[in-house]
Amino acid sequence: MLVGSTAQWVSNNSIGSALIGNPPNTQRDWYIVRGLLRVVGMGETDPASGFVLAARKTDITESKRSSIIAGLVVSLVIILSVTLTRLALRLSVATMRFGIDDWATIAAAGMGLTYTTCQLIMAIKGGGDHIWEHTYEDYNTFNYYGVLDKIVFYATVALIKTSLALFIRRLTTGISKKWRRFCDFFLLTLALYLVSATIWFLFTCDPLRAQWDLLYRGQLEETPSCIDGLLWGRIYNVAHVVQGVVLLLSPMVILWKVRIEIKKKIRLFFIWGCGLLAVLCGLMRMLDANFTSDIFWSYTQLLIWTALDVTVGIVVISLPVLDDMIAANVRKAILKTRKTNTGGRNGYGHLDKSKTSRLGPPSTVRIANPIGPDRELGDDWNEVLPNRSEADQKLRCNAKDSPVELNIIRTVE
Repeated sequence: MLVGSTAQWVSNNSIGSALIGNPPNTQRDWYIVRGLLRVVGMGETDPASGFVLAARKTDITESKRSSIIAGLVVSLVIILSVTLTRLALRLSVATMRFGIDDWATIAAAGMGLTYTTCQLIMAIKGGGDHIWEHTYEDYNTFNYYGVLDKIVFYATVALIKTSLALFIRRLTTGISKKWRRFCDFFLLTLALYLVSATIWFLFTCDPLRAQWDLLYRGQLEETPSCIDGLLWGRIYNVAHVVQGVVLLLSPMVILWKVRIEIKKKIRLFFIWGCGLLAVLCGLMRMLDANFTSDIFWSYTQLLIWTALDVTVGIVVISLPVLDDMIAANVRKAILKTRKTNTGGRNGYGHLDKSKTSRLGPPSTVRIANPIGPDRELGDDWNEVLPNRSEADQKLRCNAKDSPVELNIIRTVE
């Protein structure tokens, strides 16, 4: 039930919202201040004096807002470009199959974009500045997106792990039933994590809207009933880090049991090693959360670790799919550099044809591969060459029917 609009009218009403820490200027300011006071357990304090707990103005002039906005825009670009590249490869490369892990990746990227956009709005509304530089209306918007972003974050990290767990499950097809059961159990824990976090969020306050809308919270006749979310927040943060460690270690164990080209195995170990960055970001997010009375300024430390957690996580789940493309580009760059250096010694920028004419057509030339043993190179590094073993060609031809994706795991000849 909302209070009557005339019963709590502020006498010094004016057009603009007051700066935080000062007495309210408008009726909306008054309600927002009362909502803030109710959040900190001071519901009986007169809102006409303003939010007295806010940090007081100093002579220091500084801001982190522009760098935060720039960093969040970069995160948006990275998430979008990596995900679109992954999906393009899935749909265009014959040896790749579009699977349920890709749907989970799309969902994770969508939630990651939503999370980052909400944080961008918070920064536009004053995040990275000092609290006394902004109004009560800014605080209401800042708090609105900050609270809603909690459940978006938990959903994002759960979907990131779901995508990677589904990929590992696909990887273990035909290798070990125990690992498939492990992946199924891990997916169950992720589902429980997401469902329980959602239920916790929905029942934090009664009425629900009072959790994120300070204006509405202040307009209620009675103080809303809310539970302390700090304890549950710590529980979900610890669970997030533990799940990340388990998911990071499991594929490394699996790789020891699979026969893969040594270069491929090293690259995959490196890729999953990158997942350690996401785990560290999650750990720092849990340990480095330090909110002060100048929350517009102090929340940025948590934002940095959380944004890195989301962005790095989304990149990591796509790296195994992008592996062949990255390896191909590196291979071409090395060969191009090698060719340029050889040509430079002849003084013409090209190989001397008189010294290579005996080698035959370019498609069957055997050269020393700078990144591994000698192999036969065609015009396209990914084509099936006539001198490859029949077993390898058969695997490539039947890629669509193979339970293991050939661009990720390729059996050693």
